[in-house]
Amino acid sequence: MLIDSFVVYHREKPIIKRSQYQFLVTMLLGGVLMCYAAVMYSGSPSHVVCALRPAMVSMAFTLIFGSLVVKSMRVYRVFLSSSLKRVVLSAGTMMKVLATFLVVDIVILLMWELVSPSKATFKAEMVAEIGGLEVDRLYCESSSSIFVGLLFFWKAVMLFGGLYLSILIRKVSSDFQESVWIFASAVVVLFSSLLLLPMGYLVTLAASVFFLFFTFILLSATSLVIGLMLVPKILCLHEIASEAKNSRPTTKSKRTRDKGHSSESEDGMQVTPLRSRGRSKSSRSSRNEGGATKQYDETVKKDRGNKKDKNGIKKDGIRVSVPVSMKKFSAKVGVNIQPLGVELQLGGSVAMARREKSTLSYRVFEDSSSGKEPTKTALVMHGILGNKLNWRTFSQKLTKANPNWRFICLDLRGHGDSPSFSEPHNLEACANDVFKLAAHLKVEPTAVLGHSFGGKVALTYLQQCMKQSRALPSQVWILDSLPGTGETDYASRDLTNSIETILPVVKQIPLPIQSKAQLIKDLQAKGVALGEAQWLTTNLRLTSKSPELYEWKMDVDVIEQLFRSFLTTDLWPVVEDPPASEGKDVEIHFVHADRNNMWTPDLLDRLDAQVENQVYHHLLQKSGHWVHIDNPVGLMQIIQSNMLE
Repeated sequence: MLIDSFVVYHREKPIIKRSQYQFLVTMLLGGVLMCYAAVMYSGSPSHVVCALRPAMVSMAFTLIFGSLVVKSMRVYRVFLSSSLKRVVLSAGTMMKVLATFLVVDIVILLMWELVSPSKATFKAEMVAEIGGLEVDRLYCESSSSIFVGLLFFWKAVMLFGGLYLSILIRKVSSDFQESVWIFASAVVVLFSSLLLLPMGYLVTLAASVFFLFFTFILLSATSLVIGLMLVPKILCLHEIASEAKNSRPTTKSKRTRDKGHSSESEDGMQVTPLRSRGRSKSSRSSRNEGGATKQYDETVKKDRGNKKDKNGIKKDGIRVSVPVSMKKFSAKVGVNIQPLGVELQLGGSVAMARREKSTLSYRVFEDSSSGKEPTKTALVMHGILGNKLNWRTFSQKLTKANPNWRFICLDLRGHGDSPSFSEPHNLEACANDVFKLAAHLKVEPTAVLGHSFGGKVALTYLQQCMKQSRALPSQVWILDSLPGTGETDYASRDLTNSIETILPVVKQIPLPIQSKAQLIKDLQAKGVALGEAQWLTTNLRLTSKSPELYEWKMDVDVIEQLFRSFLTTDLWPVVEDPPASEGKDVEIHFVHADRNNMWTPDLLDRLDAQVENQVYHHLLQKSGHWVHIDNPVGLMQIIQSNMLE
């Protein structure tokens, strides 16, 4: 019960919260119930005791192992599901699954008690210790063993189902690695069950010996399972607390250094190319989904302190460990790799490297299963208040299906891990940021895709290519975004939960933010819908000052200016007079969601009139504005048919 209180007290700590603390509580309650069950087996049998013994053991088992099964299901659905849709499993949904397990227990136990109740029964037995004389021994006995068998069958289904899930997720990588402990706990429960069943029903033991053996196995297994699930978290909490305590004196100076470095970048600091220094021993090849898809994320962990090179010049003193796959990509796009103060880490499928402050943050997805480098590159841009991870799952699926394509998801200025840069903050500035990133990576995109705000950035990118005589992309995709202004194309927009309504609310949220749950509660109190409030939590990051508090990883003031530019910029001239390069027209593709009422007949007719100019529009059925979430399969079919093939 003390540990239960500890979990509840620390429930908002990220280490506890990410592992769904509610199920740690149910596991501990199951442990308490198992202790009471052990006590019940020490008492003299009676009708009540005979009924309570199997009931308490069964319910305790379900609370403990059922919680493990539900946690395994959540990890599997979130990390390993083949669905393209973003998977969100709330604690309430998971609790309903656990409640279903308990209901099955209760039904079997009630049927047992009603049809063939277990009663205290005297049975004459010969006892070797007293010379083989017969004695009357009191047992709990039922007239039928069918319900005992049914209960065992149900537990076996749960046990092997949970064991199977735990095997599937045992190597899943996440912020806090819990899947390996779930797997270990499942093995402990299996081993304990294999010991208890033969000893309980196939071997005859003296009552005292049986009780000691039974309770030892029962309580040892329970303690070990709960220990495996809790001890790593407690140690991690202690480590975080120690690090926070040790880092307090240096927080101010570190923040000052970071600020200075950022301002230099915004003033146009010279980009230093990267150079490989070999592979770290702790690194593993970057793989995802069966060893095929590679991801490169240039988000970073900054080293403390500066070092000097052999000429005495100060550098950012960073260790770089680059996998072979990253070297191949660097060679392909012409990027040299050099120590820039970054420690590159490989955790399962994501290679972490530091982006340079003069470029946008990005993540690259490409498939290495064929052994060939991709020949085509697509840039993918998110909507307002979004970030590069919004399109991660969708890009992974496209990459896996089309190994000759490389997809680069990026954070636009003021969003995610990208800098805010200097004013002006408008669509043209965003397009120029994309040019700089492409130049930094030495790539000329074959296609540019943008959703919502990113769609107008994509059109502006095409416009600037024309103005600056740059290489044109073959295709530009605008996903549920209209080319006109707020007074024309967007005149019928719903202001209830629009960006112009949400942004002022976001600016009112006091910082630092205590927890994601508290942020959702505060946003809802100010009129923001639940879905939008949950979406905004994806824009949080832990503060450097305290690992238990959050801050925005977006610049709200910059985003406000960007959205104003979005509503005031008319890009119909780009659509109605698209450029041509060497006799080949650039294709412009609009995808419109059928549930978005801003796509009026007049607007669609205006697009239809541009078919001869290689301007197309595609209707995405059963979808609202979040096209990659509402109907990802349909969207993938459209892109696959018209771009990738």
